[in-house]
Amino acid sequence: MKKYLVSAAIGIVLQSGVVPAFADGTLDFVQGVQPLLMQRPYFARFLLDTFDFDQSAQAVTVGRDVNPVLAGQRIGPYTVFAKKKGTSGPYTIAVVIDTNLHFLDAKGVELDDPQHAVTVKEDFYAVEINPMPGDGR
Repeated sequence: MKKYLVSAAIGIVLQSGVVPAFADGTLDFVQGVQPLLMQRPYFARFLLDTFDFDQSAQAVTVGRDVNPVLAGQRIGPYTVFAKKKGTSGPYTIAVVIDTNLHFLDAKGVELDDPQHAVTVKEDFYAVEINPMPGDGR
């Protein structure tokens, strides 16, 4: 339950715009996001067989004010642009990979917040598929 609360709290902070402690950053889709997808092979296979993905994804970046040790670390949710497999033209779909975050201390004990964590682990738990804003298809 607490992992959902941490994810929800981060989402609220990001949407409020009050605290500049988290920001968006990019990462390589194949190296950074595909390993998370592979935690759920059925969904990974469906997504990879259905869509061609842009090379880069967008993610939340942990800010130095939140945790100096994890500063710069990319965490979910991850957004990557996609298009139907084998089609030409622009990417017209936004695929969001939602994750459960687990902030861990030096002993591997899960913490309620990221402030004192030395590492973060993620579990892929959901996918959202949305049309790009303004795409009339």
